[in-house]
Amino acid sequence: MVISDLVTDRELDQNQVNTEQWCSCIDGALTQEHYINSIKKAGFHDVSILDQRVYMEGEKVDGRKITSLVIKAIK
Repeated sequence: MVISDLVTDRELDQNQVNTEQWCSCIDGALTQEHYINSIKKAGFHDVSILDQRVYMEGEKVDGRKITSLVIKAIK
């Protein structure tokens, strides 16, 4: 599979989530490590990052860094 998604440098607690940012994949984003581990737990292997770019950073996202990843994995 090849998937493009957003990851964060710090996940939010459930009580910190803004529903509007949740719907735009910002507040519900996982850390890169958590995201890749979830893919592996689902039975995929040879997980590799094909592209990685800063998507948002700073005050707009509560001081977090949001990164866009393109990930490839094989099952």
